[in-house]
Amino acid sequence: MKAAKKLAKPRRKQAERTALSDRLLTEAAIELLVKHGIQGTTLQSVGEKAGYSRGLATHRFGSKAGLFGKVLDVASIDWLERVQAAVGPRVGADAFCAATDAAEQFIRERENEVRAMYLLWFLSIDPSADYRSNITNVHRAQRRDAADWARAGQRRGAVDPDVDPVRVAEQYAASMAGIIYQWLANPRMPLSAMFKQLKMDLSARLEPRDRGNGAGGQRRHDRATARGGRANGGARARSGT
Repeated sequence: MKAAKKLAKPRRKQAERTALSDRLLTEAAIELLVKHGIQGTTLQSVGEKAGYSRGLATHRFGSKAGLFGKVLDVASIDWLERVQAAVGPRVGADAFCAATDAAEQFIRERENEVRAMYLLWFLSIDPSADYRSNITNVHRAQRRDAADWARAGQRRGAVDPDVDPVRVAEQYAASMAGIIYQWLANPRMPLSAMFKQLKMDLSARLEPRDRGNGAGGQRRHDRATARGGRANGGARARSGT
């Protein structure tokens, strides 16, 4: 038993060293992607940037496609986990607002990670991009979660039963991608204002209809405006702005 315990320690240390080198290599790849782009990012430069031998990145990832797939996995998992944690038990419009706020906070805190992720996402339409399948899985997970928020809201009476959850999820994912891409291309774009408007629009669309009351539309708009404002204020408080 003592011998077994002695052998276990080196294995744990090796696993820790591997995890550390993976993290440093991924961080180096993100920095190089943002600075030099895909063509200017090589396995050799990633290994050197991370402080390791030239061949470690090649040994670890096998190819640039393998490296880029790792970058996407790390960034995408970070993104999805933050959103899921922010949403928690919320449903309907409240869930969408919380997810949008979490996305904005992630963008503000991890801009390079988001830039690298979007660089790889948008270049994935190249038929020769080997890492396209990673992106498909991420987008599918985003739409699935969003559709679940809408369905859960319908079950609780917080979302109009006539709303198509899948359609809402598709539109939400497309809107988020478009807003973030525009801001990455031009940081002068009013990111917070665009997200606030998206939350207001979603809230108004998902709000259960007040049938038989002509003032219902105005009340829905007022509630959506209040919800969007509260969510946006929470995001500013968390980011310290």
